[in-house]
This record gives sequence, C-alpha cells and structure tokens, in this order.
Amino acid sequence: MKFIKGSKKADGKKVSQPIKGMIENYDNGFVSGWVFNPTQPDEHVDFYIEVDGQVVAEATADSYREDLEQAGLGNGEHFFRVPIKEHLLGYGAFELTLRNIDGTDIQAKTYPIELSQPMVKARFMDANSFNIHFEVHSHGVDQHVNIAMSVDGEFHHKQAVHIQPGVHSVHLAVPKDLVDNVPRLISIGIEGQKELLWEGRLRFPFTLTPPEYLRDAHKTAGLIGLPAQSQYRYEALKLWLDTDIDTEQLSNLKTAHSVVVEGWEKRKKFPKLELPRVDKPVVSIIIPAYNKFAITYHTIASIILAFDRTPYEVIVADDCSTDETTEVEDIIKNVRAVHNEENMMFLKSCNNAAKHAKGEYLLFLNNDTEVTSFWLEELIAPFKQNKVGVTGSKLLNQDGTLQEAGGIIWDNGIPWNVGNGDNPRNPEYDYLRDADYVSGASLCVKRTVWEEVGGFSSYLEPAYFEDTDIAFKVREAGYRVVYAPQSEVFHFEGMSHGRDVKKGVKRYQEVNKKKFAQKWAKAFAHNGKEGQFLNKEKDRAINQRILVIDYTAPRASDAAGAYAAIEEIKLMQGLGFKVTFICDNLAYLGATTVDLQRMGVEVLFAPFYTSVNDVLERRVWEFDAVYITRYTVAEKCLPQIKQMAPDLPVLFNNADLHFLRELRAALNADAGLSDEEKQRALEQAIDTRNRELKICQQADAVLCYNTTEHAVITSHILEADKLHVTPWVLQEKPKGPNMAAREGISFLGGYSHMPNIDAVEYIAEKVMPLLAKKRPDITLYVYGSNMPEAFEELEAENVKMVGFAEDLDDVFLQHRIFVAPLLSGAGIKGKVLEAMAYGTPTVLTEVAAEGTGLTHAVSTLIAQKPEEWVDAIIKLYDDETLWQQFADNSATLVKEKFSYEHGLKQFAEIFASVGVYART
Repeated sequence: MKFIKGSKKADGKKVSQPIKGMIENYDNGFVSGWVFNPTQPDEHVDFYIEVDGQVVAEATADSYREDLEQAGLGNGEHFFRVPIKEHLLGYGAFELTLRNIDGTDIQAKTYPIELSQPMVKARFMDANSFNIHFEVHSHGVDQHVNIAMSVDGEFHHKQAVHIQPGVHSVHLAVPKDLVDNVPRLISIGIEGQKELLWEGRLRFPFTLTPPEYLRDAHKTAGLIGLPAQSQYRYEALKLWLDTDIDTEQLSNLKTAHSVVVEGWEKRKKFPKLELPRVDKPVVSIIIPAYNKFAITYHTIASIILAFDRTPYEVIVADDCSTDETTEVEDIIKNVRAVHNEENMMFLKSCNNAAKHAKGEYLLFLNNDTEVTSFWLEELIAPFKQNKVGVTGSKLLNQDGTLQEAGGIIWDNGIPWNVGNGDNPRNPEYDYLRDADYVSGASLCVKRTVWEEVGGFSSYLEPAYFEDTDIAFKVREAGYRVVYAPQSEVFHFEGMSHGRDVKKGVKRYQEVNKKKFAQKWAKAFAHNGKEGQFLNKEKDRAINQRILVIDYTAPRASDAAGAYAAIEEIKLMQGLGFKVTFICDNLAYLGATTVDLQRMGVEVLFAPFYTSVNDVLERRVWEFDAVYITRYTVAEKCLPQIKQMAPDLPVLFNNADLHFLRELRAALNADAGLSDEEKQRALEQAIDTRNRELKICQQADAVLCYNTTEHAVITSHILEADKLHVTPWVLQEKPKGPNMAAREGISFLGGYSHMPNIDAVEYIAEKVMPLLAKKRPDITLYVYGSNMPEAFEELEAENVKMVGFAEDLDDVFLQHRIFVAPLLSGAGIKGKVLEAMAYGTPTVLTEVAAEGTGLTHAVSTLIAQKPEEWVDAIIKLYDDETLWQQFADNSATLVKEKFSYEHGLKQFAEIFASVGVYART
C-alpha cells in the first residue's frame, strides 16, 4: 500500500508550511521562474498559473538551476519554463499568480504582464525535413521579423522572416540537428512579441526516400524503424511477448514479422506460416484474391503478427489465380481457401466465399492491407451497442497519413473519403461515429444482417460501390453503420486493381457510381453540399450537438465525480446528441481519452487545438448547447461563450456546491481549527460563494445533485425555474453473499479530497476506540487512492488501511456494512450510491445521506455523535432482519431514482428547458 508523504507534528497531526515561488520572466509566450516546498525540499512541485481564476498554464517545477541550489533551495531542481495560454486571457494588463496544483496559495508575488492584440497569427499546415509550413494572418504593415523557435521548452534559434499584410504562406527552415526522426515539442514565437504563435509536437525524418526504395532497409540498423508501420509491428511483438507463448508460436511470429518488415515488392520466397486453428471462430476474415500472391501473403502475415484475442478464421477467395495463390493451403497452415471454378470477379467471389464462413461476423479485407494490433476487437466491440449492423476500420496510407475515416455521400451522390491525406490522430476523425458508409477494404458485417439484406448487390457486378451500397441497405433495414477508428488498417491502395479508372476492373468505379446514385438518390438527397461543412456533415444519426467542458477527461474508476461525468455523457448520447468534449488544459490523457473516443465522444486536445478559446473561435457555430462542469472551469470560458454566441444555451453543473462544503468544513468543531484559521476559512468560503453564484446567474440552466443545494442556490439567486436536479445513473451490480458470510465494515474515498481524510480520522480516532471496547470483533477496512502517510498511525487491531481498491466488489461485497462518517462536503456522495447499488446496508451522517433518498431507520441509520455511531454499527451488524430490510429498500430506491431510464427522462426535460430537444 502506498501512502502519500506529508509533514506531521509530534502528535501526528499534519503541519502546513508555505510553498514558495517566484515568476521571474515572461517572453515569447513562456513564463519562467521557480517553485519550492520547504517541507519536502527535494520533491518537485506541481503547480498552475492563474489570472483572475483562469488557469493559463500548468506544469511541474523540476529543472535544475545551480543558483537555486546555492541559495539553499533543496537540490536546485525547482526551475520551470512553461508556455501560457494567451487565448484564455484576451488583451490588456494582467497579473499572473502561482498556485499549488490543489488550488492552495504559493507564497509568491504576482507578476504583471501586458497582452496586446497580436498583429500576426499563424496556423500550422504541414512539415517535412526541410520546412515547417504555416498560414500566416497579418494585420500589420510589411515587415521583417525574427522568428524564435524553442525545442522541448528550451530556446533553440532565431530565423529572419518577411511578414506581409493579409494571408500568405511562411516556410521556416528545419535546423539539421533536429532531422533525426525523434518527436519533439516545437514552440514558435516572434522576437519582441510576448505571445506564442504556435506550439506542437513534430518529428523530422532524416531521409525523404520512401522506405520501400531503400536497399536492404529491412535489415539495416537505423532504417528498420523508418516505415510508418514499424511502430505498430513493434507494439505487436511487445504485446505477444508479454503473454505466455511457446517456442513454436514464437518462431511463427518471428517469421511473420520478418515477412512484413521485408515487404512484398520483390518477394519470391514464401516461408511457411501458421494461422491459429479455431473450430468456432467469432470472425471469418474473407480475403478476395486474384494473383499477386506476394501482397496477399503479406496481408496474412500481418494478421498473424497483430495481437488480438478474437477467435478468427481466414478464408482466401481465390478467383482463378495462376500464381502461388493456388497453393495457399500448403504455404499457410490452417488457412481456408475457396478456389472458384470460373472467374467470378470481385463481388460474386466475395458473396460465394461468405457461404463457406463459420463466424458470427464476416470481415471483408482487401489483400493489399496490413492490419494492426486489436483491429478485430475494435471492429467487433461496437456490435454490443444497439442495432449496429456494419463496422469499418480507420484506413491509413502507406506513409502513415489518413486514407479514410469513414465515408460520406454528398447530396449530389459523390462519395468522399473523410479526412483523406490528413493526420490520422486528428481528434476530428478519431472517435466512433455513424457514417454514410465504410470502406470495403476492411468492412465487418454481422452474419444475420448480411443474410437479411442479401449480401453485396448483384447490380454492381463485377466490382466497386458494393461497400457503399450495402451500407445503405443495412441502414434501410434499420441497422447502424459505424466507423471504428481504433481499428487501424494500412491499405496500400491500388495494389489490387490499379489506379487507372479507364482500364480493367477499375473502369467499373465510374460505371457503378451512376448506378448507385440512381438507386439511392432519395436516401442521400439531404446529405449536404459537396465539400461544405464536412466536420458537421460527416456525423450521422444525431440531432443535436453538445460541447462538454470539464477540468479533466473523466475516468470512471478515478472518482465518483468522474463516474458521474461519464454517465451524463451517456445520457446525452441516449437522447441522440453528439458530444464534443474538451478539458480546460486540452490535455491528451492516453487511455482515458481513447475510452471516451470509443464511446463516440469527440475529444479535442492540443496541439490540434491550442485553447478553449481556439475551440470556440473555430467550432462554436456547430453546437446547440454547452454543458460546463465546475465553477472554476465556467469562470474561464463562460464570458467568451456569451460574447461569441450570446444565444447559445449554457448548462452549468457545479458537481457540488463548493462554498457549502467550505462553510461546513470551517464550522466543523472536530476540525480543530484555531479562531484565526476558522476566520480565514470562512472568508475563503464567502469568496467562493460569490464566484459560484455569479456563474449560476449567468448560466441558462443550473444543475445540482441534491435538493439541499438546490434550495441554497435558489435562496441566493431567486431563479428557481432554471435549477434542476442532476440525474445519477447506477449500473447493475453482482449479487453479493448474505449477511452471515460477510465480515467487518468498510469505507471508500479518494484522499486528495479533504472531507474523506477528515472522515477517516474521525471514525478511527473517535468511533473505533469506543467500538473496540464493546465489540472488538468488528474491524474497519479503509479503501481508496492517495492515502496520506498519516493514516499509518491510525491503524489498530480493529482498523486496517487497505489502500487502492482494484475492484469495488471487494469494498462492497466482502463487508457487512458500509460507513460514511462525512462531517463536511457537498453534492451527492457516489460512494453511498454505490453501496446502495450493491445492496450493502449503510450507517451515515446527515451530510453523507444528502441526495440519496435514504431515510433513517427505513433504509439506513443516521449517526452524528461517536456514541451514536457505535450503537448504530452494532445494531445493524447483528440484526439480520434490519440488515435485509435496508438492502431491499435501497434496491427499490435505486430502481426508482437512479436507473438509466429515469435519468434519460430527467435529462430530456433539463435540455428542453433551454430549447434543446431530444430525438423522439
């Protein structure tokens, strides 16, 4: 178990020593200075910089400076240099304030800066090993300036550039010491201009020769990793090696890896490969082939190499080939082949092969592809959603650029590959969504749906537009067509049928375009004008667009608030809304971000967007409403929203009423605050109250989790009509053991939240010693993340500090009672709701019970004083009839107040109150 260190007095209580710091300089968009914690002199301090409550930078002071060490500031690793987000501020004079990451003060002077409207703005276009290309907008006169480039936060060099009035292109030369294929953070500014022009992560290859033309690149150190596919191949090997594989499997993987690394272009030899033997495949991968065995062989080798846990079979649909394709079963063990007796051409050959498939899903894969790890899992996962009939992969070009992120058919019948040639990581193309069609290069269809719609349509024989047509047939039959971007497949376009639309099978591309348009003209008649508003038109099956803004991307396992945020997003989607999410620092958070994208949430992040203000400037016209969580976030962006789009409804969810929590904490007699500390805490609470209520007044709808906060806010702003209770959805939990099979009592909390720390200290110091005298057999188990080191001293015979809970089942199903001795706080307590969902009876304070619907002696026991706690715990611990009554009554409450259906109805009413109506 990991404890978070902290300073303590001799009696074990925490001691607060002020963190010190200084902002020393601001230039070219960067703020520099130092932050030092005397209590932990060698620890690095996480901090942020704010201006009037707006966070404009966030970083860790961890760089070394000799003068800091000489001045006695620990080991000297307390320097920082960080870019600030000027877009959040606007123009004028401002004071920069340093704050600890938890919001507490840092002992430092404010730093004055002045931001004037920049005469020059730049938008990144592209980059290569010679130049970085920007589109520059200049409102000034013709001038020569010095562009300053910083690399990974350190100044690198200056370059003279001619800036002309208007809009024009500027190319910055890439320094040769950066041409090494290593990704770096590049920051661009104008010398003498305080603001940063642009910042993003780039890498510059040391050769422009395509890897396939480099002689022996596949076995030359420094060249093996050049192809865009190399990182995916490495990932696959790493994932396989982390599993328990035998030597035979390892040998097969080694051969498959060598095959894809060597490439197909000059392949003459075909070492033996082996596909897994699967009697009951979930997926049947159908690969249509006509000669060109080298590329088919490459594709199958990539399937073997790619890590995936989905049981599959591979069927090669051989359309009368005359090369090694006829011998595929001898070369690749466990492959299935359907050798056509006569040339059927592409479409009929696919339909024929599908008759031989065993899988629940049919996956049509071009023979000129290279798949990547988890590609099957990601294609299959969306079928768990309602009425999904077809899914398709994200397609990548050989150079790693985006080939297709789903397809769109415009109102004139012209198809577009969405995102073609763009960055495949652009967040606008990287979320699960309904599309007009998905490419047949990697298209998965549920077998039952395939049979229902009759497979690929014969009117399109011999080939082309069969993928587009089946998407429209599937949708007409009442199913969804979904683009799944986490399934990534390289498509070496043109290898199967060439590129000339006037020759061979390829000529049917133009012929079938007209046939398709004639059949489906009514279906695409309202799909938008070709090339106009692509970012909006590419989304299908949605009727409203909501921008959600929070302080960070939510991950359900992190905290109750994060769980609630995700459930609220699901409710919006359940109403037919598209959700676009941004956190106020635009951070990309790895798996957390990807999980949201898998849900169908468009998550915008840097460097594709530079600030919340940048998002608003470029995208605000798209949205039908904005949903903001937490007043500290709303303070930063609400003024800009109201200025740019005064009629755009803003819904404000405060998560909990912060000033109420602060007031309760300040007035808590058990907190042990001195009169001076209590006075400061009350003043802080009053300041928070003024800030929160200001946001409540400006918002069009205010959401809070319980009626207590509802009443408090109404008493201040006198606008009851715009206040709503936020729905909370509880997931169904596994049934637990009966009372007799359980032992002890439990508490769960995240200990970066002070009310949870206070609760543990209270029950461990005031309640458990009394309980030990009467019932030493009852043990308290304390779970949760970020436990303070001081908790070690609270452990006793009947108090066990367990730490982070890998599985909530451990917290709620092993123990007889869940306790929540919260003395302060606000909002609704997710931990209490989880106990209700698990059917675990509770003993609570009045604060902990707020908003839950639990009633004393009916569905819970309420205790305030230590003696009451002892009596309540013993009573519920021993009385099986009462225990079962509370469990049953809690289950009834969950069904009536916290179901998905109930939440959907509430959210529909809340959005309707601001003129945003759900799909009917």
